[in-house]
Amino acid sequence: MNAIKTYTTAGLILKYIPYKEADLIVTLLTENTGKVKAVAQGARRIKSKFIGHLEPLTIINGLLIKGKTLDTISQVDIKQSYPEFYMDLNRLSRGLYICELVDQFAPENEPNKPLFRLTMRILSILTSSTEIDYELALREFEFQILKISGLMPELYNCVSCNSSIIPNDHNYSAVGGGVICTDCSSNIQTSPMSLSAIKLIRFFDNKSILENPQISISPETIQEVKSLLINSIIHWLERELKSNNFINHLKSLNNNKTDLETDRMTMNG
Repeated sequence: MNAIKTYTTAGLILKYIPYKEADLIVTLLTENTGKVKAVAQGARRIKSKFIGHLEPLTIINGLLIKGKTLDTISQVDIKQSYPEFYMDLNRLSRGLYICELVDQFAPENEPNKPLFRLTMRILSILTSSTEIDYELALREFEFQILKISGLMPELYNCVSCNSSIIPNDHNYSAVGGGVICTDCSSNIQTSPMSLSAIKLIRFFDNKSILENPQISISPETIQEVKSLLINSIIHWLERELKSNNFINHLKSLNNNKTDLETDRMTMNG
């Protein structure tokens, strides 16, 4: 008879899905084991010991039992929660976006300490009161998760002819894997790319906004870089990101609300 193998780990809850009659399959990002999927038996029952402990964006300390296909969560304690996410829908949508990106890019049961540290850092930023631009921080996260995954876009030489990129003589190709000179752009699907956008992405490759909180980037450039990096992410994942679509939906609602308030002020004036 084989002995039961148990292990303890700290991990960030990325998501959970219903399993069987009353269980959950929980996906965690751990520092030493990477992404792990484990069953929480009876977690959907009203009096379950897991109630309130397995919500996404919660860091737990868990005792797990090793299984052939899925591990089993035996005990769990909350190590750190981020109530800030659940007090602000816009912030929550970005936190869930982080979880979805990590879940999609992290292979199972492969240690990835750089990804774990990167994820902990962005969660700290999103829940802090620092002056760092949240949207700018998310763009850095998108770039870094591509880089850690070995999918960093080429930023200096044309992905088609390998010539050095000349300022204002370039586009971007998610399919091709990075910047492309205008001479080669007709041969592949491309997106326009401004000089400020390529400078910002190159900045992400060499520095961090955490170390340069005073950096000021226009909203237009941040949005452009988001579009370019999202195109690369979708290309590699071969799927849309539900959480990103939700973020865009919230932005649309907020913009409509602002327009209505502006119209009301104009009418009252």
